[in-house]
Amino acid sequence: MPIVIKKFEWRQSEHVVIVTVPSWGIHPSKVHIFYSERYIKANYEQYFFELVLLRPINVKDSKCTITSTEIVFELMKAEAEEWPTLEPELDKNERMKLKLLLIEETHEKMQNESKEWENKKSELKRVAVNEQMKIESEIKNKIENLKIKEKEEALGDVRNWHHDLSEKTKKSLRKKKKKFEQYLATRPNEINIFQEKNEFDIPQPRRAQQLDVDFTPRIFPTPMRESKAEEENEWMRMQADARRSVGFVCEDLRPEEKNPQYLLKKGDSFMNNNNYLGAISAYTFGITLSDKFVDLYIARSRAHYAQGNYQKTARDCSTALELLIPKVEANLKERAECIGRRGMALCKLKMLSKGIGELEASLKLMKNEEFASFLQEAEKQWMNSSDSE
Repeated sequence: MPIVIKKFEWRQSEHVVIVTVPSWGIHPSKVHIFYSERYIKANYEQYFFELVLLRPINVKDSKCTITSTEIVFELMKAEAEEWPTLEPELDKNERMKLKLLLIEETHEKMQNESKEWENKKSELKRVAVNEQMKIESEIKNKIENLKIKEKEEALGDVRNWHHDLSEKTKKSLRKKKKKFEQYLATRPNEINIFQEKNEFDIPQPRRAQQLDVDFTPRIFPTPMRESKAEEENEWMRMQADARRSVGFVCEDLRPEEKNPQYLLKKGDSFMNNNNYLGAISAYTFGITLSDKFVDLYIARSRAHYAQGNYQKTARDCSTALELLIPKVEANLKERAECIGRRGMALCKLKMLSKGIGELEASLKLMKNEEFASFLQEAEKQWMNSSDSE
């Protein structure tokens, strides 16, 4: 509990009230002062002093002086008059209500002043920015004018030089023409070149021809370099070994086997033996041969899902759906399968809301026990995640 100071001295004149409060040797930096039009307060260590004034004061002209022995409030009255008492005669509750009201009004006034100052500060900043932009614009214009002036001076020298050169050239041509005319006058049987028509045979335009350029086939997207040839060959050898390890190498296929239908059956045989990597390789090579064969995308989406490549599964299903247009009864089963498998992949990727929507759309097209059971599990997982949140 703080010690409330009751013992203090005060005196007044018509314009000022002076209140002196003891500070008991406490350093001035540890004294906290607050005063408004009708309320003053001093808080320092275990001591507390407050005063509700009888009349309002002029806060801006008032001041407080803190020494090592006392705190002196020099309060300028708002109206010149003698106060009968320093504080109003109020009971404890009325005094508390008045004090809270005065503090609240002061805080509100300070907030308004702070907002006004911020607005004024923003306005000053905006004006300063505009002035700076104006100054920079003037400097820029001066620089541009100087550049134009220097350019005009330089071009003027060039024009003068060109003009002088043209005059000299014209004089030289006139002299040569005069000499040639004199020469023709002495030889009348010579052909007068100046009487001939100044006609020239204009050559025909060149014939246009298309030039075909064939580039050497290349697997890598970057240009070929001798320094990288060994690394590229090593990479291709490692890729071939990896494909042989899964049981499929496109280089080992006979010419008659390099067709999408054969590769689809080859991939299906790998799928039946749970060799998903071999199946993906076969389907992918078939797609490179025929990128519009929708069965290859559907089959590869199954292999990717079995392998756990859920993003690639969703991508293959989306590509297959783009190829299954127009939407007719003949491709209903394939569309339902692609939509359902894409929904399962999205659920595996933690996109439950989108995946559940895809599964529901697939089941509306065609019933499927695998999709239905997966949908139930996904809905339970969705409900559990919603409850935990």
